[in-house]
Amino acid sequence: MPETPHYDAPSVMDQGSIWILVAAPSIWAAHFLVSYWVAAVYCAKSTTGALGGLMEPRWIAVWLGLACIAVIAWLGVIAVRRYGGVFVIFEEITESSERGRDKFIGHVALLLCVLSAVAIVFTIIPGLVFNEC
Repeated sequence: MPETPHYDAPSVMDQGSIWILVAAPSIWAAHFLVSYWVAAVYCAKSTTGALGGLMEPRWIAVWLGLACIAVIAWLGVIAVRRYGGVFVIFEEITESSERGRDKFIGHVALLLCVLSAVAIVFTIIPGLVFNEC
């Protein structure tokens, strides 16, 4: 009886894994939810005005944002390595091979990392602009 081949699934961020595509937008979504949740709870507790403005939630969102951007930058480095280290916006990836697929996944992951980092910055901006709940 022939032996069936054993295929090892790639690890979460390894070559061939598509989890890198959802990691950066998920980090942004988590940052968005936590930032606005902290601000909402803080503002609900400060209805008497005793707690003041948005000073504490502002810095929580900023520090959390910096940590998230650092993780997204790390994911971007993985994406650049997968992509091949050369970033050309209008490059056509026409290879019908595993390398072509890895380049495509790396390219998309890199663009999602950039988009997610920008989204985190735009999530932080309202807290820095507004002083009151």
